[in-house]
Amino acid sequence: MDNNTNNVSKSEIVQKFNEKLAAASGSSKEKTKTEPVNEDILSLKKQIENLKAENLSIKTIRALEKSGCIMPELAAKAVPADCENLQQWIDTFKSENEVLFQPPAQNHGGNFKPTKCNNLSPTELMNNYIRGI
Repeated sequence: MDNNTNNVSKSEIVQKFNEKLAAASGSSKEKTKTEPVNEDILSLKKQIENLKAENLSIKTIRALEKSGCIMPELAAKAVPADCENLQQWIDTFKSENEVLFQPPAQNHGGNFKPTKCNNLSPTELMNNYIRGI
């Protein structure tokens, strides 16, 4: 009977070993299944971060263009990464670097029309022709 219990215990040990081996091989299959998913998730997170950075740079360039910057791509490189108030930074940058910004358009006010203007009335056109302007 002792021999039989040894056989049973050995067979139980072998069975447990096989179960552990199967569990280990099954978990490695699960790891190989989850590793590509994790890599995909990480690559998607990197893409999202890149898109956020690109979007921020486009917003910065657009804000610089609206403020009259001649070379917004160049000026956008000077914007600090932790800039909280972009418009305030642009105003200070504009006052420090007036060369990079177009002068504001002059409003002559009223009915002033330059002489080479095409939308003159017929009377104004005739007066300009007579005067030789």
